[in-house]
Amino acid sequence: MESCGRQPSKTDVSEDFGGKFAVIEGKQVALPYDARFYFQDKRGCWYWSTRKPRVKGDDWTPNKMPVQIHNEKGYYRCLITPARKAADAWRETVAQVISQDNMPLAVSR
Repeated sequence: MESCGRQPSKTDVSEDFGGKFAVIEGKQVALPYDARFYFQDKRGCWYWSTRKPRVKGDDWTPNKMPVQIHNEKGYYRCLITPARKAADAWRETVAQVISQDNMPLAVSR
């Protein structure tokens, strides 16, 4: 996973993580309390929204916020992973967030 983009303002970064997570590339990413869906655009950037996104004009609707990670230099950046290879495969990346209360339990043997 890599990150890139602008340095967000203080209002872009929510400190209110209410136990919501997204699993992207096998890693847990904390999301704000009001996040319900997360998805990837055609450039590989990940976003979250409170409502289920729709495709408009060959991109997601503008009601989206970037999934931000804290990089090693101390900046918050938009999470970017390689986009799927098929032309419209990015449209299939919509998923619901996982609440910490509903996390799957590990099976001990």
